[in-house]
Amino acid sequence: MADAARINGNLYSWSSIVFKIGGERWSGLTSINYGDALERVKGYGMGRSHTPRGRSAGKYTTEPVTASGWKDAIQLLRETLAAQASDGVSYGTVEFDVVIQYVESGSDPVVDELLRCVWSKNSAKAEESADPLKEDVEFDVLYIKRNGATLYDARDGGAP
Repeated sequence: MADAARINGNLYSWSSIVFKIGGERWSGLTSINYGDALERVKGYGMGRSHTPRGRSAGKYTTEPVTASGWKDAIQLLRETLAAQASDGVSYGTVEFDVVIQYVESGSDPVVDELLRCVWSKNSAKAEESADPLKEDVEFDVLYIKRNGATLYDARDGGAP
């Protein structure tokens, strides 16, 4: 199936994004980046051609989720997660899922699930400017699903 031709339609853009943590919608982010990979290695043997005999099944890895947002929104997210911690303050110990939906009229929604995240990094910078202050954060993610599909082999049920 080829992609659809669009005439006077909207492509997915920043305003198409619905970002949720724990089922709650958050709108104070200004950027989000994430990715995953299936690292495969070729196996070689003897022979004149020295071509690969095959490749490994691969090792699934995820990149850190990086996000930027307005200082007040990031602080509220931090406080929301801290409230879920057993001691009420350790937001870096709370595991959470992130759901990112791309919704545009006339197009099927795209839903990316970032599963079993934990907060792993904070970075803030303030300088003289008319711009509001932002913070950068990083989450560690175990698995990513895109519209329910996985890059890794999900047959054995080892991952959600």
